[in-house]
Amino acid sequence: MEDSSVLTNQELYDKIYDGIYPKKENIFILVCAIVIASIGLNMNSQPVVIGAMLISPIMAPVQGLGMGLATFDSILTGKALKLLLIEAGFAILAAAIYFLLSPITYASSEILSRTQPTIWDAIIAIFGGVAGMIGARKKEPNNIVPGVAIATTLMPPLCVMGYGIYEQNLSYFLGAGYLFLVNVSCIVITAFIVVQILQVSKRKVVKSQEEKKRNYLMIVVAVLVLLPSLYSAKFLVQKQVAEQNAKQFVTSEFAQYYVLSQTVDAEDREIVVDTIGSELSAEQLTDLQNKLKDYKLTDYKLVVQQVADSDSLTLQEIDRYFEERNQGRGSQTETQRLNNPIEDDALRENMDQIKRNLFTDFPNRISSVTLRDTETKEGKVEGIVEITLRKDASEDDLQEIEAQAKDYATNQKEEIAIRVVN
Repeated sequence: MEDSSVLTNQELYDKIYDGIYPKKENIFILVCAIVIASIGLNMNSQPVVIGAMLISPIMAPVQGLGMGLATFDSILTGKALKLLLIEAGFAILAAAIYFLLSPITYASSEILSRTQPTIWDAIIAIFGGVAGMIGARKKEPNNIVPGVAIATTLMPPLCVMGYGIYEQNLSYFLGAGYLFLVNVSCIVITAFIVVQILQVSKRKVVKSQEEKKRNYLMIVVAVLVLLPSLYSAKFLVQKQVAEQNAKQFVTSEFAQYYVLSQTVDAEDREIVVDTIGSELSAEQLTDLQNKLKDYKLTDYKLVVQQVADSDSLTLQEIDRYFEERNQGRGSQTETQRLNNPIEDDALRENMDQIKRNLFTDFPNRISSVTLRDTETKEGKVEGIVEITLRKDASEDDLQEIEAQAKDYATNQKEEIAIRVVN
């Protein structure tokens, strides 16, 4: 007895065939979805990207390709491919125009995540394609097809391709293009297999030899498409392992320093650590480099960017430091000086010395040291060293640090006040 809740094979074929006719409404909806997705990628907002995928009509021609190939329907295959290329072209163009007009142009993590597809993307697309064809057979509206649209992420790669055109970045464009190709290919192949299992009637009489030839061709295409994703997956796993080992390395070996950030460059085999505190000597850097082998990071180079000679560390100053570092400034043993509002050179130098001494003596108990000057009622310039302790610092720590700081201050010729905040 047939299930009345699902379409017959002929009804399924007719439904997919009807969905591949180019319609102005669908193109307009697609452009709207692309702009929404681009905003989501631009603003690093996953909910916005998901919303765009829900309204995208791009799944229909992909399923049409699978149906056409499985049933030897050259007309359906040609129309589906033509519609897919038209929709992809409009999508990429709309995304490029959006990013051209957008005031925010940096590559967010949502954008970058679509430039390096892996085998896991292919696996998601395969199971999504199966679920999509099952959902397409249902007579009643259901949430299967929208769910597949979200899981297989056909829209975001097209947005990133548009971003790659705007940035004139070939690696972004090709990476996102390959992700789109992987997703489309896997959905087409799974749709092809499901249609074969359902035994949908072929549109023409074919010989068994011709059918075998087509099946072998599908296998070859699948292998060629998926091979690079296997390499990407291997690279990603190696990177994640290196990041975990690097985290353990920094936690253990940089316990005496304040670490602003740590990054692992798996491609260039570098571990970059930004620190605050007393400056590391050449011997200490060499010793740290040698310890990398204990964390299975033998082929990595340690790069330490030090912020050891700053008067204060505000968020704005730290942001500027990272911006300058990302532009290629700085070296392995370079110490960065940030803003210095103190005009008296002698006073500034003496306060700098006090700050360095405090970070050297109490690296695990001081959160920050802010230096500034002020004018007294008598018209004299007085320096102020404001010490902020870590939350776990005790009252004894406060008294010890305050006493030591005042001792350093009394040895200076200039008037320097000490303030300790817990």
